[in-house]
Amino acid sequence: MTKQIKRDLFDIKENINNPDKLMENFSFRKEEFDYIIQNLRYSVEDSLFEYKKTSVNLILEPLQSLLYDSKAMSSFDDQIERAKGLLSVTLIQRLISVKAIKITDKQKEGTSEQVLTPPLQNTGIKEIIEFVKQEPKTNPDILKDPLFKKIIMHIKMYTNETIKMNELVSNVSEDKKIALKRNFNETLAEQVTKIKEAYNNIINTAVKEEQLPVPQNILLRYDLKSMSRIYLDQIEAFSSLLSTLSFAKNEKFHTRELLLDLSKERDFLLNLIVKERKEYSTIVPFDKNGKDTAKAFVKRIREYLEKEKDWLKIHPGKQ
Repeated sequence: MTKQIKRDLFDIKENINNPDKLMENFSFRKEEFDYIIQNLRYSVEDSLFEYKKTSVNLILEPLQSLLYDSKAMSSFDDQIERAKGLLSVTLIQRLISVKAIKITDKQKEGTSEQVLTPPLQNTGIKEIIEFVKQEPKTNPDILKDPLFKKIIMHIKMYTNETIKMNELVSNVSEDKKIALKRNFNETLAEQVTKIKEAYNNIINTAVKEEQLPVPQNILLRYDLKSMSRIYLDQIEAFSSLLSTLSFAKNEKFHTRELLLDLSKERDFLLNLIVKERKEYSTIVPFDKNGKDTAKAFVKRIREYLEKEKDWLKIHPGKQ
């Protein structure tokens, strides 16, 4: 497995400044480009940082189920797809910072790109709970938001009802369990609806804010080459993550301990993202939390990925 990690990272570093070669290494399909672009577009609360943090969490958290059941996961396809996206986005970000991918005329002029309000998101309760835990760490003001408070209130009610249901169900006969669960499920469904409504209102508000003019020429006005070391640290870590998951998928057996060890890397990976955010505030004086810089990167990365996707239409045999 160590050999595969080193080999994969070597292939990346061999072409580290060549966008075309790097994209060839991933062999993306149109659907994969769409998946990355969509996830970037809807990372509206914390822009690129949200995309990276969410990717890390959704890759690693399911692996923890292996603690209780060695056969809990039979496929790693979702994690591998997210890891490919995470790695490729960071590679593109570095290429932009060192000018290997140029800033477009559209961005030089500082023209804004229309961002459509997303449809109602069918976000899972676990993801919303993770959002409630993580968002205040980078956006403390959200604790004052009535919608955020509403989410917290209904999550507490949802949790209490779930505990109550489990306690009652364990003390009744089998024939009563069905009726009891049905009644509780109606109550739980009501709480879930209210949680999702409040969450989607927060997301839609953030999307509208995203449409406000952004100093897109940040990528031109400031020299971001010094960020290259931080991006390289992330690239090495994300490449190792992808290589390990790919190895586990191919091996299939005797990889439980390997994957459990991988799940322990969560804090290390998230700290790399925190380090990136802090560094922006030292390079771009007015960008105190790094979000404006992150938004400028997202716009350029999405534009680049759209062009790569269009290239596949012309060269379908390259998929």
